[in-house]
Amino acid sequence: PIVTGGDRVCRQLAEVLVPKYKTTATRSTKSDNNNLAKLALSSPLVEGVLQAVARAGSKATSSTKQANKKTEDTSQNNEDSKSPPNDESMIGSSSITSSEGYAQLAFAIFLEGPYRCIQQDNLDVISQFLGSFQPPEKTNSAAAHEGLSAEEKSRLVEEATSKIVDGIETMSMEEDKAKAAKNNRDDDASSSSSEFFLHNKNNNVAKEDDNNSMEEIWAEDSDPDDYEYESSYNPYNIAGNNDGDGYDDDMDGDYFNPTQLSNPDPINQTWEGARKSIHHLLSSFSYGNMALNLLSSRTCWTALGMSESLGDLAFTLLLANTNGSSDTSSLLWREKQRMEEDVDDDITTLWDRPLFALRDRAMDNNHGHDALSTYLQLLCAFLSHSEEDIMSILSSPSNDTNNANDLPPLTAVGLSSFATLCTSKEMTCSSSAKLCGTSIESVCPRDEVSDAIFNSIDTLGHIIECVRPKKSVFGGGSTGKASNDNSTTESWVRTAVCIIPMLEYLINIQARFDFQTVFEGGGSRRTTLSDSDAKALLDSGLFRELLSLYTCTQDESDASNVVRLQLLRTIFALSVQAPEILGRYAIRVPDLVKEVHASIFMDENLVDGILWTALGSSLLESKLEAPKPRLKLRTNAKLNLPPVDTSSLAERCNSGFEQLCKSCNSALTSYKEIVEKEDQSEADENEAREHKETLGSIVKFSNYLSNCTHGIKIWLDSLNNKEDSPQKAKTAIADLRSTLARLPSYAGDETGVKGADHKKDDDNDNSSTDEHSEIRQKATSLRQRRKDFRQVVSLVRSSVKVIALALESQKGAGLSLKTPMSSYNASSKTD
Repeated sequence: PIVTGGDRVCRQLAEVLVPKYKTTATRSTKSDNNNLAKLALSSPLVEGVLQAVARAGSKATSSTKQANKKTEDTSQNNEDSKSPPNDESMIGSSSITSSEGYAQLAFAIFLEGPYRCIQQDNLDVISQFLGSFQPPEKTNSAAAHEGLSAEEKSRLVEEATSKIVDGIETMSMEEDKAKAAKNNRDDDASSSSSEFFLHNKNNNVAKEDDNNSMEEIWAEDSDPDDYEYESSYNPYNIAGNNDGDGYDDDMDGDYFNPTQLSNPDPINQTWEGARKSIHHLLSSFSYGNMALNLLSSRTCWTALGMSESLGDLAFTLLLANTNGSSDTSSLLWREKQRMEEDVDDDITTLWDRPLFALRDRAMDNNHGHDALSTYLQLLCAFLSHSEEDIMSILSSPSNDTNNANDLPPLTAVGLSSFATLCTSKEMTCSSSAKLCGTSIESVCPRDEVSDAIFNSIDTLGHIIECVRPKKSVFGGGSTGKASNDNSTTESWVRTAVCIIPMLEYLINIQARFDFQTVFEGGGSRRTTLSDSDAKALLDSGLFRELLSLYTCTQDESDASNVVRLQLLRTIFALSVQAPEILGRYAIRVPDLVKEVHASIFMDENLVDGILWTALGSSLLESKLEAPKPRLKLRTNAKLNLPPVDTSSLAERCNSGFEQLCKSCNSALTSYKEIVEKEDQSEADENEAREHKETLGSIVKFSNYLSNCTHGIKIWLDSLNNKEDSPQKAKTAIADLRSTLARLPSYAGDETGVKGADHKKDDDNDNSSTDEHSEIRQKATSLRQRRKDFRQVVSLVRSSVKVIALALESQKGAGLSLKTPMSSYNASSKTD
């Protein structure tokens, strides 16, 4: 029950097992006229491969840890002598099968074979591939034997033990015979591996090079623990079995005969049985279970087109899962009444297996992200393939279906996969800005993802148009009002949550999270949108649809308002990146300006109100001579309208900034008093949390100035549009800096009662135990509160310094929009 011959045999077996295309000619090799071409799957082979790749993965992990530890020890000891190279593979010595061969064989059995069967959809081809393999029955599980009596369990254990002992004795005798026969062979005799696989009685086959050692692949399914590792037992040894008392064919010998096991099982010759077997193979497939991370890029992954197989299979299964199939003579048949049920023969529900495996390979930096291009092409195909469905939704009447605004499954999967990729650590770390190698096929992950998003901006615009509530052209209200249609609300919320990370990846600004940068470390960071990129966003209609989505969802619930505010901040970040193109377009949208320039909006969202009024003042109001707006409404009806704010945008911006500084001053003073309290109540904790949120506003404003290229210039322009605004801003910052200077630093704070943590040896008074415990708890709580206070004050102090440097950078009148921004990089002046 073993497979020999090393990686060569594993690759040869993988090539033989995979079904051939009808149009592809059969290979012309020496082994084609042998039984090797007739090999197929069997239960021992499948279980044995699973066992082998599991061992390969564990060995690879332990080997990597040992190698890293050895490297660290060598560097610490500064040894001059170099240790001899370790040629040992992941499993055993270098002369036996390595983990790469097992992984390639597993890929062929669990994915490439089912993929070819689904493509050809021919029952003869499928049954020839499956052979005698049958998925394990659920009744054979451990749970099924829970109802057995103690006597029955004892009998089964005794029978299994007896069978194992008899098998070991028989195999020991056969091993002795095999060794004796091997000693009498000539030098030009064939290897045992060739006899085992090919059953070739001709002994004139050439000798193998270095891969003659033995390694198990076949596993006995009657007992999972009944494996024979690194055994030289060969039940088909011709010389050993020529004796009179040879191996009995009536016993279990044929159980390990590959030729016999490759005969198609009658169950696999039916569509129902074939679907169950293929379903079991695909359900066992994953990037980690198959140890695919051990496959090299050039020799295996790229050469065999594994990325293309994964992508094509994922697309085929997801499309079949969406559309369904009524053809019972097909692997992808899906009965409508069982679509929502958990069935074991619905292959289309396993579309996520190849998709997630391709994603994991695309994010694998150890192999140079060799599958990233294919993965991005697949995601773009998910979006573009559904564009016809989206256009049909747009052209259909709104009252045709209740869920007219729901996206097709292909589109939803593509959007969520794109969002996950844009927020992953592998695509935002500092190494993502560099090439993953020196070859011509090397890619820069950050540029690849950005290009893929830009290539899909037209489709993204159509998607948003599909999910946003529609307004009547006659002004009669909304035809898909989100407040009256929960499905519409859920649809646009899910879509916005996926598209926002994609847009943030393009501009390197997470406006929804305090204007932090997306990318880590240095490298070729994208700090701003180019004019051509901004025009592409505008011409595609994506930016217009983002604005329409925000203005059409004003009457939403509190839950959706969180996503709506994140959408507004993303729109602002895009506008600031290209103020002359996107910014001027945004501030001319009446519904948007009416909301973001209102006084109530600034009261609820102080920092956002300051930023939007600063942008409007910088682009609309003239320098130093800003006229007050005069609004008139010609109507004969008596309307109860809210009072109109006649102050300029510059005045509102400066007023909001002064309010920000005052609130931070008050929060610092109150927060310090709460920290000094010995007894903390729940109300104190809630108040401290509110003060932290208030102080976070000044940090957010500072991040905007530091991370947005045009942020400082836009704010200074708005200040210079009002004569006394710059001086008021400097006074407000000076007051805040003086408050910070008066706060205690608590540096090296070790507050506590000395000796409270230690008791004297002769102290036997148990009544003081609770008192000491309470004192220690209060001391620990006070130290933790002061530690948090130091961290918050440190962030506020750094933010105030950035704002002060920005105010000091202006000289005289306001700066032109065309002024280079390199001289206003305030973040480089902070410590």
